[in-house]
Amino acid sequence: MGEPFTIREATLADAEPLSIVARNTFVATFGGGYPPADLAAFLAESYGPEIQAEEIADPSARTLIAEEGDDLVGYVQMGTLGLPFDVGDRVVRELKRLYIVDRMKGRGLAQRLMDETVAWALAQGAQDLYLGVWAENARALAFYGRNGFEVVGKYTYQVGNTGDDERIMRRRLAA
Repeated sequence: MGEPFTIREATLADAEPLSIVARNTFVATFGGGYPPADLAAFLAESYGPEIQAEEIADPSARTLIAEEGDDLVGYVQMGTLGLPFDVGDRVVRELKRLYIVDRMKGRGLAQRLMDETVAWALAQGAQDLYLGVWAENARALAFYGRNGFEVVGKYTYQVGNTGDDERIMRRRLAA
């Protein structure tokens, strides 16, 4: 039997449902650590439908949607490097977000989205793939480690007035 989900390119029509899933998954994973006003402002500026539409339309980026039936159950966004890290003269891409609703975790969806991301980065000529992850997200750190990423730096990610301790991870794709 096949996978219980499908993966496809996002379209502008996906901006609103993507915004809802982005907000809900962020809050489910990280939301308890922020003052309500900081969280609300961050969600509006990072995950609003207009922001998602801009990211979907960005020609230097790619957004893939995962669906189970008619339900959007996860997504991945990838693009050019925005992390504060000196990559020298290497060609790099960044995995910006890989978010999955709780009920889909442990079912192979994250790995499929990761595989799609690596394939895209390679097709873009990337020598390295980077990502930023919260230092206390043990599940994500373990997943990325299993996928060949290593911690190469750290930085502070601001959510309102709260600074999160983040790790920069890199996976070498080419020598």
